[in-house]
Amino acid sequence: MSDGGATRKEAAGAASRARAHVVALGAVTLAGLFTAMLWPLLQPVGTPLFFAAVAVSSWHGGLGPGLLATVLAALVSDWFFVPPYYTLNAGTLVRMAAFVCVALLTASLYQRARRERLHAEELARAREWLLRDEQAARAAAETASRAKDEFLATLSHELRTPLNALVGWTWWLKRGDLEPERREKALDTIDRNAKAVAQLIEDLLDVSRIITGKIRLGIRPLDLAAVIDAAAAAVQPAATAKNIELAVAVAPVGPLRGDPDRLQQVVWNLLSNAIKFTPDKGAVHVRVDRSADAARIVVRDTGHGIGADVLPHVFDRFMQGSAGRKSGGLGLGLAIARHIVELHGGRIEAASDGEGQGAAFTVWLPIAGAEPSVAAPERPPALRDGIARLDGLRVLVVDDDASAREWSALTLGHFGARVTTVASAREALDTLAREEPDVLVSDLRLGHGEDDGYALIRRVRERDRERARRLPAIALTAYPRVEDRARALEAGYSVHVPKPAEPAELVAVIATLAGRFAGG
Repeated sequence: MSDGGATRKEAAGAASRARAHVVALGAVTLAGLFTAMLWPLLQPVGTPLFFAAVAVSSWHGGLGPGLLATVLAALVSDWFFVPPYYTLNAGTLVRMAAFVCVALLTASLYQRARRERLHAEELARAREWLLRDEQAARAAAETASRAKDEFLATLSHELRTPLNALVGWTWWLKRGDLEPERREKALDTIDRNAKAVAQLIEDLLDVSRIITGKIRLGIRPLDLAAVIDAAAAAVQPAATAKNIELAVAVAPVGPLRGDPDRLQQVVWNLLSNAIKFTPDKGAVHVRVDRSADAARIVVRDTGHGIGADVLPHVFDRFMQGSAGRKSGGLGLGLAIARHIVELHGGRIEAASDGEGQGAAFTVWLPIAGAEPSVAAPERPPALRDGIARLDGLRVLVVDDDASAREWSALTLGHFGARVTTVASAREALDTLAREEPDVLVSDLRLGHGEDDGYALIRRVRERDRERARRLPAIALTAYPRVEDRARALEAGYSVHVPKPAEPAELVAVIATLAGRFAGG
């Protein structure tokens, strides 16, 4: 909880206690007034209303206000309503002591009853929360079950459709009585559908690698223009078949390092989607330029567009809008593209004015050496034996698991990093106050103290705003779901990397984020 929230809570508690004591004072005052008005009717026992005041004060405010009402009621009742009036003697003190004892017993009983009532209310609220959680979990399980069934049905359809063409045309080729033109058509159809099946299988394997954290990147210098041109050339036949204008404009963006094959896969996915959802005689434009310290790739089309209800989930696995279901596919391409971009330390966003208004997908990739550290020492080549180097890079690792901290220190230290490990968010903030790391690597679930990895990154980003420098941060966590990734990025992490992470992969992500690919 923030300091401001704690202060507001304390102020609200103080106001509540003050109100309870005011109620006690008011209850005794009213008891005195009504006793004076009804005095002839209350004989020979003249103080029952004061016991009622004590009971009301205890029930409303607890033992403290009940004690206040007891003392006031004892003084007022004996001083004004028990003869001899307005005098203090031994008899008065005995009567007051007896009244106080009975009133204290009454106040304690009502205090106990009040505690039981509050406890019962808390149990009722807890049961309500548990019921809501159980209903939400059941709804999520039912949704997951439906999604699984829909995915299996879609997968069966997407596999059986090209297989049907393969089986059918293979049967005709085996007969040997097709005309040359039909034979060429049969071979083209078999080739196209075999590639479609291979792509489906590759997408499924990529998703499996993403979930298990085993997707590989071959980081090396790359020519972004060549990557864009290769992807455009691969989809040009599909664009030509639909009379779609495919225009590419590439401006110089500076040095980049990454996996050209995987980045080509990203651009190919974006272009394939754009062509798939753009009607005949439409247009797909690709623009590459530099935005601050990042290379920006924009793929814009004049196609069906994306509905407002679908847009926030467009990068989720197996997510398809109505147009996607009509056009086929498993809904994996954009999810894979996002993961690859994030592994490169970049980000990807989708925008659309609505259905029928076209869509635009924008990819940002960090430019090598865009975030040099202060007084950075001379570094040897960034790559050695195909694996990035972290020589001299200062990395702060936050993990409550001792073995995980040991593994991180050993692994990152082997690749040249200067590693500091801590077990909690508080220790991490204390370390950041003393040192200035180049990269933060944190688990999301931290068992020490109240703050978890989400609270930590929010504090770090507040610190970044004060220092006008954004610390690259990686969420290295055993929570691999899409919603976990979205929550981590929304909280302020630069990249979400699921456990278990391959050492070379983790090193590549850290090096990319820190801009350590300059050289070699």
